[in-house]
Amino acid sequence: MLGWLLLSGTTPASAHAQLVLANPKAKSVLYVLPAQIKLMFSDDLIDLDAGNQIQVVDPRGKRIDTGAIALLGNQLSTGLKQSTLLGRYSVTYRVLSEDGHPVSASYYFTLTKKPKQK
Repeated sequence: MLGWLLLSGTTPASAHAQLVLANPKAKSVLYVLPAQIKLMFSDDLIDLDAGNQIQVVDPRGKRIDTGAIALLGNQLSTGLKQSTLLGRYSVTYRVLSEDGHPVSASYYFTLTKKPKQK
């Protein structure tokens, strides 16, 4: 049976890179906007011009990411412009998996006022 699989050219399907860690996390509530967004994937990413992207949009629909992307193996990050606008921020990413397939998705986090202590 093993010989037949080897001769048939059948290979295991390769998995596309999946987001395994995000900072800030999806659906998190923050009191201060971070200086950058960091994403970690299950596989290394291919480094191609404009192949990997992160866009961050404030509650008014204005982009606040710097546009500069840093890629290191399976980690992708971008800086954020300062903002104190309260509400939901949207993070959209597009990456190229090591197997060459594009993967894209989005999530959000919320910036809110720190509760007053009693």
